Amino acid sequence: MRVAIDGRSLQRQPLAGVGRGVACMLPFLAEGAEIELLTARERPAAGVGLPEHALATPWPHVSSGWLQWSAPRWLRGFDGVFHCPFYGLPFRQPVPMVVTIHDLTFEHRPEWFSAAQRLAFVTQGRWAARTARVIVTVASTVADDIMATYSVPSDRILVAPNSVEARFRPDRVPDDVLVRLGVSRPYVVALGGAPRRNLDVAIAAWRSVREQRPVSLVIVGTDDVPHEPGVFGGRLDDESWADVLAGAQALLYPTAYEGFGMPALEAAASGTPVICARVGSLPEVLGESALWVTELSAAAFATGLGRLLDDAALAADLRERGLQTAAEHPSWRDAAQVYLAAYERASAG
Repeated sequence: MRVAIDGRSLQRQPLAGVGRGVACMLPFLAEGAEIELLTARERPAAGVGLPEHALATPWPHVSSGWLQWSAPRWLRGFDGVFHCPFYGLPFRQPVPMVVTIHDLTFEHRPEWFSAAQRLAFVTQGRWAARTARVIVTVASTVADDIMATYSVPSDRILVAPNSVEARFRPDRVPDDVLVRLGVSRPYVVALGGAPRRNLDVAIAAWRSVREQRPVSLVIVGTDDVPHEPGVFGGRLDDESWADVLAGAQALLYPTAYEGFGMPALEAAASGTPVICARVGSLPEVLGESALWVTELSAAAFATGLGRLLDDAALAADLRERGLQTAAEHPSWRDAAQVYLAAYERASAG
């Protein structure tokens, strides 16, 4: 079985979430299929040890140009399956297609996207859901949403949960990165970046707790870090992120939605309790290993964080539950097996 994978996510350094997932699965995919990567000629090579075809496009900085012009032209001579791991599929489809749809936030929460971004996602997502032989997604919650929103029958959808990389473990020593950032212990971690992450809620909750408890806040994933005592952070590479997470008292995670929630699973694998609300796929991913709050407010998260910092037994229990959850979670090999089944199903028609 031959499979061509859109490998452009592997050309971005550092790897983002989609690229990290693809990179983790590739060795296991290659055990069951002949994998070839289609990449963009204007970017550095993926360099992952698999056959790589760098495709040119008349519009080198337009992602849709590569997907709609370059990929279909190359696929005309290919006798296998094409897999795009990020929402979109070509309008011309000379071979069977598999697509990964990670969530449908662009359908339900348009305020999180610019008009141009939403138009692109909606156009790609709807076409992919309509035409893919098989849709793969990362959680049953998202699969149910795809079926309801796009009227896709259940037999066209498979669920391949993301897994967690081995770097996320509780025995990491974060001293070097903490010294570099100037962080004093104890500290909690919050995430910036996407609007859904509600960083302002995390900061307000931490400020409320800090009035009575000496705890610092490390903000990761954004350069927009408040300049005030006790706040540290910025953008970190993957190794530094794993170090910081392992040394934290908690991940303060007031996200409004997650199609999967990789930071939450990474925290669990690091032995770091997660404070979050029951939104999106987080209950599916974390089970009973999180400290669940009932609303996305600073007051609710401050109450949860205060409980966790004051109750050593609760913190220890959540730590052990998180480690067990991560240990029992499907592996990247398990995810790859789902994709191999998707390729087989697509090729069979």
